[in-house]
This record gives sequence, structure tokens and C-alpha cells, in this order.
Amino acid sequence: MSHDDRQILIKAARKALDQEGLKNVPVITGTGAGSTRETVLLCRQAADAGADYAIVITSGYFAGALANDRKALKAFFVEVSEKSPLPVIIYNC
Repeated sequence: MSHDDRQILIKAARKALDQEGLKNVPVITGTGAGSTRETVLLCRQAADAGADYAIVITSGYFAGALANDRKALKAFFVEVSEKSPLPVIIYNC
């Protein structure tokens, strides 16, 4: 899904919930990507589109390396959470 498609979908979800009187129902958006930089970008775009939370998984490409390096794994989630305008939910698969 492209970045633009993600934003369209988030906006549509927020609008549909709001129209049904469900303004208190949060929109949780998956923002995990191939790099820390892209993950942060997706978090920012999700916030701009109306998401309430970001759910973040590590890059599948680097999953093996991160699984064996707890410091790097922690650093990834710390950096994303510090730079994201949304609260981050850690998605551990």
C-alpha cells in the first residue's frame, strides 16, 4: 500500500467512525516499515490523517538481526516512540 493510500484509508476510517457517533473509538494504524526513518514518517502521516495510535513492528528484512541484538531492538522502538507524534504500541510477532 502506498503512503497516499494509507492516508486515504485512515481518513476514511476516522470519518466513518465519527459519522456513526463513535468519535471516542480510536484508530490504530500499522506503521512498521523497512527502516526507522520510514516508520517515523508513516507515524507522522498517520497522525496527520487522523489516527490515534501507531502499532509498530520491526522491519521484516532486519527481523533476524534485531532478534539477536536486544540493544538495537530497544533503540529502534525508543527512537520511533520519541519521534512519533502518536503513542506507539509495540507489535511483537
